[in-house]
Parts: sequence; structure tokens; C-alpha cells
Amino acid sequence: MNKETARSLFMDYLYDELEQDQRNELEQFLSQNPELKKELDELSDVRSMISHLPVQDPAEQLVMLEPDKTGFQEWWNDFVGGLLPRNGFARASFAMASLLVVFVVLGAFTKMNITVNNGEFNLAFGDKQEIIQQGFTPQQVEMLIRQVRKDNALMISDAVQAAQQQQESQFEKTLINFADYIEQQRQSDLQMISSGLYDMEETYYDRFRQTDQVLGELIQTVSTGN
Repeated sequence: MNKETARSLFMDYLYDELEQDQRNELEQFLSQNPELKKELDELSDVRSMISHLPVQDPAEQLVMLEPDKTGFQEWWNDFVGGLLPRNGFARASFAMASLLVVFVVLGAFTKMNITVNNGEFNLAFGDKQEIIQQGFTPQQVEMLIRQVRKDNALMISDAVQAAQQQQESQFEKTLINFADYIEQQRQSDLQMISSGLYDMEETYYDRFRQTDQVLGELIQTVSTGN
């Protein structure tokens, strides 16, 4: 046992919560270490003093009171009620005047424009813009029609030209593919003819060699017979 272990057992020793073996071991270690024995005695004195202190009753429970809100609400209702008129007609007039003030203030901030034209009431917001009414004369209408026809003719011409170019390109590709096919077929036929001629040449050469061999054997036989 060391000093730290002994100090950790002080409280259990004072409250008699140690086993007898641990208690004996601690007492033996304290007998060899007077300074630790002194610390234990001081803790024991403090525990004894605390146990003799008088027990006091807990303080009375605090009561939380909700703040009174009715006073301000009643004051506000009285204040607003004092501003508003009492009779119905005065109340309606006051409401209309309030709406008019709000309408004027809102119009000032939003740059509201009110115009009356031919018995029509127009309301607009923002900067006032000058209304320009434009019309087309018969000459302008005819010019527009000519321009539209011209644009349509150019569009049709471009479409026809693009279609012709596409057809020509497709026809050219078809001719190229057909020419490639003819060339491949010609090469295949030439290769086949060349292979046939080579086979025929080999066959004739074999027959000629066999004939020459037979003739040689006949000549040798005749010479031997003579």
C-alpha cells in the first residue's frame, strides 16, 4: 500500500465501510506513517464537528407570482377608446378619413397615378409614362406584306437549296459506295480467276510430268529389250 491508496480509503475507514483485512492493513500502514495518521485524525475531527451541528428546517417554499398584465391592457383600451369617437356616424367618418390618409401615403410612396379617360378610371403605379398610340397606313401594311413574302421566299429558297445539297451529297455517297463495291467485286473476280489459272497450270504441269515419266519408262523398257 502507498500513500495515495491510503488517502483514498480514509472516508470508507471513517464510515466503517472497509473490510476487516483492508482496515487492518490501513491501520498498520498508518502506524508506519505518522503524517498520514495526522491527516486521518483531522478528517475525523471535522466529521465529528459536522455531526454535532444543529439541523435546520428548510426555508419556506418560494411563490412565483405572475406579473399583472391587466393594468396595461386596461390603460391601452382606455387610451384607444378616448381617441375614437363615441357615436356610429363619427366612427364611420373617422374610419374613412383614416383610409384616405393611408391611401394618400401609399400613393406617395408607390408613385400612384390616377387618370380618367373616356369615362374609364385608370390606376397605375410607378413613373408616369406617356402613352403613344401607333397605327399603320395602307402603304406601311403593303410594305410589311411584301417584306413577309420576300422573307418567306428566301426561307423556301434556302430550304430547297439545303434539300438539294443534301440529296446531292447522299447521291455522291451512294455512287462512291457503289464504285467501292464494284472495285471489291472486280478484285474478288480477278483473285478467283488467278487462283483458277494457277490451279489449272499446276494440274497441266502434273499431267505433263506424269506423261514425261511414263515416256521415260517406256523408252528405258524398249532399250533394255533390245
